[in-house]
Amino acid sequence: MNDEAAARERLRLLPPIRRARLWRLYAEARPAGKTWRFLDFWMDGGRSILGAKGTNIGTAAKAALDMGLTRPLPSNLEQRLEKALLAAYPGYAAARFYSSRERALAAAASAAPGAAVAEPRPFGRFVTSRPPVSREAAPLVAAPRLPCPAALAPAVLLFADRETAREAGGDLPAPLQLSCAHRALVELSRFERGYGEDLWRKTDRRLKPYFERSGPYLCVRAGLAGGDYDRVFRAALGAGALLSPYPDELSMIPGEFDDGEIAALAAALASLR
Repeated sequence: MNDEAAARERLRLLPPIRRARLWRLYAEARPAGKTWRFLDFWMDGGRSILGAKGTNIGTAAKAALDMGLTRPLPSNLEQRLEKALLAAYPGYAAARFYSSRERALAAAASAAPGAAVAEPRPFGRFVTSRPPVSREAAPLVAAPRLPCPAALAPAVLLFADRETAREAGGDLPAPLQLSCAHRALVELSRFERGYGEDLWRKTDRRLKPYFERSGPYLCVRAGLAGGDYDRVFRAALGAGALLSPYPDELSMIPGEFDDGEIAALAAALASLR
């Protein structure tokens, strides 16, 4: 079973979800004695770091939907989003948009054969195994993970030079996607003001024995449950916590939580030692 298939099987351990609000998922039913609410430590790999739909991302989507801007159409929002991306990643000179991550990576391989594609993510400066993108040493091509639900955003490639960007071409995204992605970048800059070490360290007292933490990122400590990630994932789920379904992808501290939720996760993981 490949990584994607295994991740899907882990996610199917969740009961049917009727609603996602901020950093919590709510199941369809509330059976007696069973977990029905889940604190989201995965957040789709950072795409939902702002919460299930951010503060105004849903508003941007609704406005575009009301105007019928749901199809691939020319829009000045392309230039607006490109400007925001280049401000967020100052080592790059151009951005191109695609209908899927697969099409974006294929374009990168065609335009820059052999070049490694960086994949910066929100708060990626804390992921020590993936150095942050900087003005001094930006890789030729990057495929940033936007802080926006994948269904509401285009796939993006950033290029260190405009000539490579021209060779890569690009798809024509729906204005709805461009608007939501731009709103997400604006919201992220505001979100960062309250999402920092003061919040993250509140998890240390209970979770430090089970995770190595770097900024908001959590990595399961080696040897927990004998290295059996399925056991770790299931135990966390039983305690009402959704970890990343990918063993090699870090989980993240939600933007809001209470100590009881963290204590329940710690107790579940303690049972695996």
